Amino acid sequence: MKELRDWLREGDPVAGDPGLSDADVRRMRRALVAAAESHDPPFADWARGSWAAATVVVALTIAVSMSRWLTLSPEVRREVDAAPTVAPSESGMRRQLQMIAPGGTRVIWIFNDDFRP
Repeated sequence: MKELRDWLREGDPVAGDPGLSDADVRRMRRALVAAAESHDPPFADWARGSWAAATVVVALTIAVSMSRWLTLSPEVRREVDAAPTVAPSESGMRRQLQMIAPGGTRVIWIFNDDFRP
């Protein structure tokens, strides 16, 4: 059975490649050194910083707008703060618990004393 190392060696498309010539290596080194010595103009740094500042301003504007949009009105806040209503319990009867969530969503739980799992 072949090992992973053998499969990788057999499937390597450049295993028999002789490599780069000395002239190619020198040309690549010169290109890298020239790129490292060149400097970006100061405008590039200023533009990059202004884009970052504009992005932060837009993000803060969206966050503030969303927080104000999601703020509950006083009528809804009053309903949420109210205690949940519970129907009076009678023996053998089902009991209900009703809650009203913001936006008008109602949750009704029914408790059955005779329930046996």
